[in-house]
Amino acid sequence: MAAVKTLDDVLEGRFVHRVLSSASADINLAQVKYMDSHGMGASDLKSSRSFAASESALEYAQKLKHRFVDMKNTSRCKKRVRKKKNFHPIYNKIAYGHYNNIVRELKFGYTDAVKEEMRKLEE
Repeated sequence: MAAVKTLDDVLEGRFVHRVLSSASADINLAQVKYMDSHGMGASDLKSSRSFAASESALEYAQKLKHRFVDMKNTSRCKKRVRKKKNFHPIYNKIAYGHYNNIVRELKFGYTDAVKEEMRKLEE
């Protein structure tokens, strides 16, 4: 049996989708800006990423090489950590830097004024 969604549930889902879409655009912009300023603009690092926002989640897809570019350390063997000379924080630092903004907006941003604005858009 499917749960019936009320108007408030639909509006809340649209608000969450709007917040997550905005956050994905901000994260994408920050990553592209970093990549362009560090000479990675011509590579396929920019084009092989994707964001998908829904009413309940923000999904980010990337190639495995994005993760290796972002890593400070490459291996741990025999209690010795090998540190890379050139690493580029294109994922963790940027994504988790936006994380607090997303949480704050979802927690405190769904006010009565926002509800009324979204109801007006509904009509």
